[in-house]
Amino acid sequence: MSKSGLSFEALPPYSQRRFPDQPHRLKWHAVSRLAGFAAVSLALAGSAVARETACAVMSPGDRSKPAVGRKLMVAAAHPMAAKAGCAVLRRGGTAIDAAVAVQAVLAVVEPQSSGLAGGTLITYWDNAKKRVRHFEGIARAPRGVGTELRTPVGNDSAACGLKPGKVLSWNVNFTARAFGVPGTLRVLDLAHKSLGREPWRTLFDDSIRIAETGYALPNYLRTLVGEPARPAGIGKGLIRCRYPDLRRRFCVDADTPKPVGTTIHNPEIARVLSLVRDGGAAAFYDPKGPIVAGILARTRQGACKLSIADGEGPVLATLLTAEDFAAYTAHERKPVCAPVLGHVVCSAPPPSFGGATVIGLLTLADRAGIRNHRPGSLQHTHIMLQASRLMQADRRHFLGDPDFKPMPLDGILSTAYLRDRARLIGSAGIPAVVAPGRLPSGGRTPALNDPAKVVFEDETSHVSIVDGYGNALAMTTTNNTSFGSQMEAMGMVLNNVLVNFTRPGSVSPGYEVNAMRPGARPRTAMAPTVVLDRNLKLRMVLGAAGGGAIPDYVAGTILHVLVHGMDPQAALAQPHTSGQALTSSRCDGGPGFFSDVEKGTALAQWLPELKNLGHACPRAVRLRSGLTAIALTGDGRILGAADPRRDGIAVGE
Repeated sequence: MSKSGLSFEALPPYSQRRFPDQPHRLKWHAVSRLAGFAAVSLALAGSAVARETACAVMSPGDRSKPAVGRKLMVAAAHPMAAKAGCAVLRRGGTAIDAAVAVQAVLAVVEPQSSGLAGGTLITYWDNAKKRVRHFEGIARAPRGVGTELRTPVGNDSAACGLKPGKVLSWNVNFTARAFGVPGTLRVLDLAHKSLGREPWRTLFDDSIRIAETGYALPNYLRTLVGEPARPAGIGKGLIRCRYPDLRRRFCVDADTPKPVGTTIHNPEIARVLSLVRDGGAAAFYDPKGPIVAGILARTRQGACKLSIADGEGPVLATLLTAEDFAAYTAHERKPVCAPVLGHVVCSAPPPSFGGATVIGLLTLADRAGIRNHRPGSLQHTHIMLQASRLMQADRRHFLGDPDFKPMPLDGILSTAYLRDRARLIGSAGIPAVVAPGRLPSGGRTPALNDPAKVVFEDETSHVSIVDGYGNALAMTTTNNTSFGSQMEAMGMVLNNVLVNFTRPGSVSPGYEVNAMRPGARPRTAMAPTVVLDRNLKLRMVLGAAGGGAIPDYVAGTILHVLVHGMDPQAALAQPHTSGQALTSSRCDGGPGFFSDVEKGTALAQWLPELKNLGHACPRAVRLRSGLTAIALTGDGRILGAADPRRDGIAVGE
């Protein structure tokens, strides 16, 4: 028990509001800060960043071992971004200072995944105040949207040659119409004003220099440019070199990406970064400023063209206005925290379903006896898949934008509810069609009918940071699908977040809580997560890229480190499972959730046995995650790790 009298055992099963000062007053509630953690201290050497030595880089030639430090650590999806963050920490900056620098560099060198025109979630451990905080900057819908992305608005029907009552083609997903109001810079600004030490304008030098002088085209980026962009997973799609903005920067011609190692310059984004450096985030959102003007000029170009039969990308203008940019606000929201596996897991609340899904999945798996099974075994795989499928059904039905509908987190994460749901995981398996459960408050159990197809994407980027003051940051940041709308404006890849709203009449459960509305934020799988140990000391900071399967990747990593004793690099290399994919035409012809294991791994051997255990449609598919993680050990080491499936590294000292 800590000096404040608060013990791990005193924690409520799920919490999301401020802990009361007196432990005996703890009740079921939801907590924004861990104020009761008054005696928590991190096992970090030193209270400030040492400046004498260089950061130690995880060797690219040995991706099997974590980076090791004792003072600070940065793990990111590109070496240049990780090194920029480490440099900020070494000169005395905090985790949020480093995160601003990392994001700015990622916008230049990893534009397929995140950028200044995307959305971002941040979960932060404030060591001085012993608080877990969460900052939300999801891109949101403009004021002029219809009931769904494919709904014609204004003169769309005439301009696009549609018959009355017809909707737009799925190809709208890769046009300016799918672009939502960006939130990344607003949320970085909000967190930096509260938690930063370094002046804002000092955090952009590396990103501007790299944009101007160029960077070597990475293998992962080059691979994605050469792959087809398939809207909603339908059809063959066009390779990304067929989209003119991407072709100009990354391709030799309409069919050939530039070779790996080609120097890529982006002077346009260097100008944007300079404006943001000098004018703050306000410069990005200024309705009369050059950035908004440049974005709107690009996204309003061209007559409607949704067919791709000519081999060129589709075109449909945005609905965004300058006023939509000016009206955007980021929020500090109450993180989702709960005791799991003998630790406290804190992650993202709605509009993310990621945090609740991570906590619920781990709780269900623990109740089903996951600790008794070896990683990679049939039973371990079976339990993780079934827990995932149960949580996916619940999160689809219950979770969305909390600004429009109350979120029943205290119901779906309650002890009684998860106990009942865990009973469905058995040797005989659970039904192919997994329905959401009945909450403790009662109500009808909804049916699952005509679900839409969900496609795994490789989008998004995750950054994990521990600074020299003991603070920790988990930041997941995204353009939504890879390269977002497949468009650039002023050198920035534009998100396509509006595809994440649920279509009316096509997905049940979930439409009402995730409906497209003016100003709404679509739900997201992102799950930036902080883990504390039984003594309420920092144990892990982590998160992932990878679309709807993000909670599976995060939960699996936590399980491998906390239960199976792996270092974070070994944990990130483990093969993945996911029960996320939902479709109206599974391999057996019925609706429901797939049971997916990572293609090319040892888990594929279990497909016949999984079928015997009640999985209607087990399959091996590409599950290309983008995890980063940092784990703190009892002997004072800080272990950093980056997913071997991507180009990232961990850097520390």
